[in-house]
Amino acid sequence: MTLHPFLFAIPLRVLRSRRGAATLPAIIALTILILAVGVSITAISFTEGLISVGQGNAAQALVYAEAGAHDALIKLARNKQYVCVTEDCYTIDLVADGCATDDGCARVSVSAGVGTLGDPRIIVSEGKARSSVRRVQVSVVFDAALDGEIATTTWREL
Repeated sequence: MTLHPFLFAIPLRVLRSRRGAATLPAIIALTILILAVGVSITAISFTEGLISVGQGNAAQALVYAEAGAHDALIKLARNKQYVCVTEDCYTIDLVADGCATDDGCARVSVSAGVGTLGDPRIIVSEGKARSSVRRVQVSVVFDAALDGEIATTTWREL
């Protein structure tokens, strides 16, 4: 029994026409995978950038708060009776219009304590840098034996 060569040619032709059929889904799947990786990397980069800016602002706010506390310490060193008990009783612009825009400002208050170990003078300074706020508290004790010089200071972040 002999088979006609035409019968073998049909399946071979059909097979040849479907040879690239698996390539298209593979290319689509690979493209989706590449896009997903690209979007993930972009999102992570954007988030890391925001975190970095936030940390920079927080560090700058701490510097501003410490600058306000140092200023209050200078006022106390010059005048032991200096009192400024209202909250944010004075402000320091550390950049142009810093307190008006909350872009670079220190707000400071000084308690009416006596300045002894039992009743220290308390300086509270709040630094603002854009959306970040940091507060520093300084306890000041004067030495009665040394003409009321500042004997000790204790700094802590609130």
